Amino acid sequence: MDRSFLSSDKLIKATRDFVCIRTATYEDKQEAAFLKWAFVGSTGGELRNFGYCILSPDGKTKLRRSVRGPNFLYANSGAMAADLQQIAAQYQNRTTTNASSQSVPQMKNVRLGINVASCDGLPSVVVFGKDQAEVDSLNQKLNTVIWDEQLAGKFIYASTTNSVDLKSISGAGGKTGILIIKPDAFGIKGQLIQAIDPDLSGDQLKQSLLTAANKFKRISKTHGLHVRSGRQTGTHWKTEVPVPTRQRKTTRGGQNPRSRK
Repeated sequence: MDRSFLSSDKLIKATRDFVCIRTATYEDKQEAAFLKWAFVGSTGGELRNFGYCILSPDGKTKLRRSVRGPNFLYANSGAMAADLQQIAAQYQNRTTTNASSQSVPQMKNVRLGINVASCDGLPSVVVFGKDQAEVDSLNQKLNTVIWDEQLAGKFIYASTTNSVDLKSISGAGGKTGILIIKPDAFGIKGQLIQAIDPDLSGDQLKQSLLTAANKFKRISKTHGLHVRSGRQTGTHWKTEVPVPTRQRKTTRGGQNPRSRK
């Protein structure tokens, strides 16, 4: 899918009326079961690591058929934005969500947070506290600034009270606070970019995050080279839910039929 499809200002504005969820698919058994309902249904097929579906607020009804991606449902970003606006209008009299009722959108653990950040080409924010009360306090502080239009979608978040979770992060040590991490190419390790002082004011915290996001340079990847490099270095990511083994069908000449026009 063309990167510009999901990057139009009109579409981004339309998504503000929705809860946008990036699924982890093979990283949570309970979530995988839900995704099978949403994307596989009763066909008995295998769960894949991609999909697009619009659900009702209670998550029990599919408002649009599930497909591989939004480009399979809409001709362009304008059509998608128009449809989202139409759906949102059906719920416009419901109670609106504001920042005070939202929470930091976290991955289930630091390991997965760093991996997803690498996949998305984003920095990771890890909240590390000596106990859960400290973690909750730091997350509450983060929650007051991260929904700003300049910061929304700029980081992947995770939290922990266990210093062992930071062993894969070079430079982190045992620093408590809000840690900004640059993931490596495979999302296995990370490098501490900045440890934000937890005593900063809200405005100072926002500025620190904004500066880090603007300075961050993603690692450029191409699928073929990335996979080949992983095999050569023996780099392997173990999922919580086993990934189905699939064989790609080829034509007599060895060409993937999907590449044929």
